[in-house]
Amino acid sequence: MKKIITLFFFITCLTFAIPNFESLGWGFTIDAIKGFYPEVENEFTTSSDVTKYNYYPKDTKIGKIVFYLVENKLYKIVTVFDPTKVRSADVEGLFRDYSEKWGDPNSTPFEETYDDFSIRGNEHTWIVGTTYVSFIGQDYFDTDNNLTNSKLMVEYGLIDPAKRKKESSLNNLILND
Repeated sequence: MKKIITLFFFITCLTFAIPNFESLGWGFTIDAIKGFYPEVENEFTTSSDVTKYNYYPKDTKIGKIVFYLVENKLYKIVTVFDPTKVRSADVEGLFRDYSEKWGDPNSTPFEETYDDFSIRGNEHTWIVGTTYVSFIGQDYFDTDNNLTNSKLMVEYGLIDPAKRKKESSLNNLILND
């Protein structure tokens, strides 16, 4: 019986493990997350259903990790890199590592325009089991088209199995609502 329980736990961990956060699983509560990241800090959100917790790793190129919980269950993680520590070679290396692990991503350029600024960037997305992994680069420009800020993030999110068209590494095979 003990072997069956161990096997079930092992299979569950493999199925719901999050790439690059293998110790965590989708649906974890904040108490479970604090077991691995005891220094997480609650962040104010305007939504009553969504809670956010920030973790600030020390001595890394990551500025912060944001854990998003809906109804107290983990559904998304965003890693925001520190722009003062990340260089072009780091970005290229990370992209290459992800592509070697998970194949070619679905790549999408984007541009958003607002009254006082615009955002341009690229999003590269892989599907890994029940998780999408999006590598996102954003450049912010003022009204005179001057670069004012840049961000590099990796977003990990739970894919609702009912929204999957079929097994694929392409994000465009996820049904839209």
